[in-house]
Amino acid sequence: MNAAQVHLMTVHVPIIGCWGLSILFLLAWIFRDERLLKICCWLLLTVLVIATVAYFSGPLAYEMLQNQVQLNEETVEFHAVLARSCLLGMVLLAMVVGNALIQGFQGESVPRWQRALILAGTIAIASFWSAAAHWGGLIRHPEIGFSKPEPSESAAADSQINEP
Repeated sequence: MNAAQVHLMTVHVPIIGCWGLSILFLLAWIFRDERLLKICCWLLLTVLVIATVAYFSGPLAYEMLQNQVQLNEETVEFHAVLARSCLLGMVLLAMVVGNALIQGFQGESVPRWQRALILAGTIAIASFWSAAAHWGGLIRHPEIGFSKPEPSESAAADSQINEP
């Protein structure tokens, strides 16, 4: 298995995982379920490990693709910056989640504000992972990008008629 295959297998986990965990964290917050909160915290740490593999397999996948196809450097660089920011944001979120786990191990209750912070952070990270994934998709699939519609001939003719 090469780096491009590893990258493609692992990049989807942070996106789907964070969106799914957002729902589970919301349920744990609404129902004040300590067990579900602990499970979600451990799952988020697992998603972070897989996201780390995805991040570090990216440059190797890029080197492989660079020799085979012509890539838009700006798209690749922006994707890399977004992915790095997502990974660092997830590490910060993991610190808050780790604190919640330690509180649970010590028999303390996780405060409601901390649960809300974890929920909001997970939703934010999921959104940023989705943006990074979109830009990653643009590397090999430029047809999904934003494009300006070309003016039609009738629109050009209308603008010439309406000019004084």
